[in-house]
Amino acid sequence: MTGWPYQVFLMEIRKLFAYRADFWVNFFGQTLFSLVIAYYLWGSIFSYSGKEVLNGYDQHTMIFYYLVAPLIYRIQQGQGIGFASRDIYQGSLNKYLLYPLDFIRYKKSTYFANSTFFLFQLMFILCIYQIFFSRADIFEFKILSMLYFFISVYMATQIYFYLSLICELLAFWYDNIWSLSVTVRFLSSFLGGALIPLSFFPDWGHKILYYTPFPYLIDFPVRLLRNEVILVEDLFLKAFIAISWIFIFKGISLLLWNKGKYQYSGVGI
Repeated sequence: MTGWPYQVFLMEIRKLFAYRADFWVNFFGQTLFSLVIAYYLWGSIFSYSGKEVLNGYDQHTMIFYYLVAPLIYRIQQGQGIGFASRDIYQGSLNKYLLYPLDFIRYKKSTYFANSTFFLFQLMFILCIYQIFFSRADIFEFKILSMLYFFISVYMATQIYFYLSLICELLAFWYDNIWSLSVTVRFLSSFLGGALIPLSFFPDWGHKILYYTPFPYLIDFPVRLLRNEVILVEDLFLKAFIAISWIFIFKGISLLLWNKGKYQYSGVGI
């Protein structure tokens, strides 16, 4: 990222860190909420089942999963629903059409600034976990694993950005895209592994899912974080599938943008 998109990225980062109180309140509030839910829910499930391990997860591993999975998913959500459709509905898209700015590149810069903001939260949590609660069989800082993890999170954010952008750009033709965006968010959360690890899905469903974009949003980054992906062939195959979905969603979003901007009236509602 160079030139004006980089400047936009830095400006958005400075704006986000200006509200430090909001940063810490939201951060600790959401993190503690996820941990409390995971602890009591899965504690009851393990107790009822009478087993110490379920689908490769013991209770400590499950708590770690629910500690990092919501944060990874939040990284991908960037600015949330409406990051592009609001400009279309309110007529503020005019400035992007008048000035020498690429609308999608601008939105991507601000979106990834928000994602980077949440990545700082995740790294802070991982440092705290490594210092006070670390178990080598659950998580351990390794340079190669962390490198793979950062790449996977970057790919996941790209997938989610362009998938969300497709929904957002439909605002050129439809009066309300909120329901569609919420549906996409739920499907991404459920099929990506935010609500439950994908290892709890049936084997046939698990294999099919890995040809869709959804596991690369949460499940795959968590597995890399825990150093579960060992085979290089498996790693590169999944990376190829994820990159393919990035190009597919990017192509669709560019097609919608090129067609939709000629439907735009610029009056706002």
